[in-house]
Amino acid sequence: MHHEIIDVEEADRIHEQLGKLVALHLPEAAVAFTSGSLPFGTAVRGDSDIDVNVVLPAGTRPDDALFDRLSGFVDDYRSLHDQHGMRLDSRYPGEYFTVDQAHDAAAGRGIPVINGKPLLPQQLGDTYWNSSEDTWYLAWMGALAFSRHVAGNRDVLAGLRRQAWSTIVTLCLPDLSGRDFDADDVMARILDKDHPNGGFGVHPGYRRFAELEAPHCRKALADLSTRGVLARHGEDSFRVEDDELLRWTTDLAARHQDGFVAAPLLTVTSSLRLAI
Repeated sequence: MHHEIIDVEEADRIHEQLGKLVALHLPEAAVAFTSGSLPFGTAVRGDSDIDVNVVLPAGTRPDDALFDRLSGFVDDYRSLHDQHGMRLDSRYPGEYFTVDQAHDAAAGRGIPVINGKPLLPQQLGDTYWNSSEDTWYLAWMGALAFSRHVAGNRDVLAGLRRQAWSTIVTLCLPDLSGRDFDADDVMARILDKDHPNGGFGVHPGYRRFAELEAPHCRKALADLSTRGVLARHGEDSFRVEDDELLRWTTDLAARHQDGFVAAPLLTVTSSLRLAI
């Protein structure tokens, strides 16, 4: 029973069951989605967990009534793992954040900015993720981009996902500057775990990643072309406009100073230790 890959049909059932649990316990959620191995066809029975992300309305308060309902959701979420022979991450049983935090994450709030330049973290061990509040935003950016809808408003997720993908592609551009490139080159960069700034939270072994995410990559390239960050060379080929990329970098650094609007992690997040 253990160490087998959970097939697409079972993954679909898990997503359907998970959506019902969100609707039951957290009906006010703006949207909920999965990320990680399950939506990309590499979840291993007995080893993998279900990476659920629940985005709550802006201004959600972490009061006792909310935590009672979250506790009820986590209990059923644990039972869903048991039902399918999956391993619950008891330290962080799901991600719970607000829609304004999601917008900040998609726009790059969690990206380290060093000497005015955005960088991806070089070390992604457990100690990194516990090092500061901003690391949560970095994790949410990747989860938003590489996601599968399970409950709530699909349009909300589509907008957040499009923004997160655009941010991630822009972060790849310094490595692609000075030559023509296409969506395949960007996907290879995102999946490059050996790059010193790898760290998008996605693994080369995700079997269905390229199949499911390539359309979102192409959309991000088109968006960046419309914004002038990329120049289109032929139908599917692009080149970086270095001046516009520098402007984006400068704008992101400025937003890190005073431009993000979401409250700090005093709302509903994994860091409030919903762990069981």
